[in-house]
Amino acid sequence: MHDVQQTASAQRISTVLHDFVRLWARFEGALHEELARTHGCSSKTGFGGQGHSNTNHELLYRVGTCIYPANNLTMGELSRALSVPLSTTTRMVDWLVAGGCVERLLDPEDRRVVRVALTHSGRELYEITEEYIAEHVQQILSCLRDEEHAVLLALIHKVVAALEEAEGKTL
Repeated sequence: MHDVQQTASAQRISTVLHDFVRLWARFEGALHEELARTHGCSSKTGFGGQGHSNTNHELLYRVGTCIYPANNLTMGELSRALSVPLSTTTRMVDWLVAGGCVERLLDPEDRRVVRVALTHSGRELYEITEEYIAEHVQQILSCLRDEEHAVLLALIHKVVAALEEAEGKTL
């Protein structure tokens, strides 16, 4: 009986995750529209009218989440943080360099090492995206009472810890 309940619960969670993925596309579309409206960023001109014609905001946000707190990372550190092969990281960085969002820097202590940092416009775009997400998360979660917020956060932390533990076992 317990296995049947766990299976049913897993199916309900899977459905919720599918809904999140589906809704993320709408959320991302609204983010692109907001960036275009408030900061002159569009898929045709890039941020502020400059940069690559296909600025990928989701890619910038994913990479920026790793780089932003550290100011800059080596390509190897970024590859590990993103959990992707170095060749994939190189392609991602190439795309963002072409878009004017990321720059490669030489390491002052070891010229063989390449470091990656957000450009001024990359940092600005990342911060705008962070602000947009924070505002919308706050708006979405406003339907919850304080106690429900606390329970939700505790459960999310527990699930994240379990995911990290499972990831450690597979590596």
